[in-house]
Amino acid sequence: MIKKMFLDAIKKPTLLVDLHKASANIAVMSAKAAQNRVVLRPHFKTHQSTRIAELYRDAGVSAITVSSVEMAQYFAAAGWHDILIAFPLNWREVDAVNDLAARIDLSVLVDCPESVDFLAAHACHAVGVWIKVDTGLHRAGIWWQEMQAIKTVAEKVIQSPNLHWKGILTHAGQTYRASSPEGVKERAFASKQAMLAVKQYLLDQGLENILISIGDTPGCRLLADFAGVDEIRPGNFIFFDLEQWQLGACRSEEIAVAVACPIVSKNRIRSELVIYGGAIHFAKETLQYKGRTIYGLVAGTPDEPFSEIQPDCILINATQEHGIIELPPSIFSQYQIGDVITIFPVHACLTVQAIGEYTDIHSGILIPTMVTKRNGCL
Repeated sequence: MIKKMFLDAIKKPTLLVDLHKASANIAVMSAKAAQNRVVLRPHFKTHQSTRIAELYRDAGVSAITVSSVEMAQYFAAAGWHDILIAFPLNWREVDAVNDLAARIDLSVLVDCPESVDFLAAHACHAVGVWIKVDTGLHRAGIWWQEMQAIKTVAEKVIQSPNLHWKGILTHAGQTYRASSPEGVKERAFASKQAMLAVKQYLLDQGLENILISIGDTPGCRLLADFAGVDEIRPGNFIFFDLEQWQLGACRSEEIAVAVACPIVSKNRIRSELVIYGGAIHFAKETLQYKGRTIYGLVAGTPDEPFSEIQPDCILINATQEHGIIELPPSIFSQYQIGDVITIFPVHACLTVQAIGEYTDIHSGILIPTMVTKRNGCL
């Protein structure tokens, strides 16, 4: 529970983090990876902070995933030496890729022969290469049943002197479209089986040294068996959020971030609070919840903020700076203008990106991120 003196100091929307919960979430996923004998290569785009990254280092993690070249540079500068950029190769950043590859063990993604040819022609140092495979998300990657196309790209990688063939990789983001924990497990299992089928085809065609990398928090949290997989890349699990809670990937008490917002107005007719905290703080991610579109749920009570979800206290609208919270009349009366109310976000990753820094609820210390650094605030 956050100390009252820290809440009293809040003047604007503030991203709170419970590092004790975050460490516990890391411990659970680390134990699962160890039990399944797979490498945990967590995605750092969720927290974007070198200080929070140290929680992973303390847990024995040495290999990480990022979502951009800039993020790879940020964490490489903090001493991380095994980094995968889990985003299709951006040709226009090849100079930065070469600079990173000269200093660290860097891997990139490709999903077409053109990108392999480009990288092979421009790589000045050894670069690890994964082939992105689409197992159902339909965002990027070669469709898993197009196995000959995957083989063609793999052979190009293997034949290129500066490219180090790693294997096949997927992000089973289709698990987020499930409507139940069982649905998550079914989609995650189907994705894993598709990857195993691709690997077997490549082995049958004479290719060797094929690793399988999978990643998504719902699937990695709920799927019990990773047989045949070499590494997992979940990211959101360090904090969780309402999306994960609704999918059944976490309990509400495991959610490790919340946004503290000042109350600036009350509408007694509609039993609504107006808060300083809108789309530029929560982003515009929504959930369908009890037949309604919502932007967040209140976390805790006036006496015990940042605790259990209050299921009937709903962030029903978020414009630029404004947020509107609807509450039952009995709870509405407990909040006054000038109070601070805490809210669990729908999607923690985008909330971190939007706010750009944390306040540790146990110490009150401000924790910067790469967003803060980019804005010149360090």
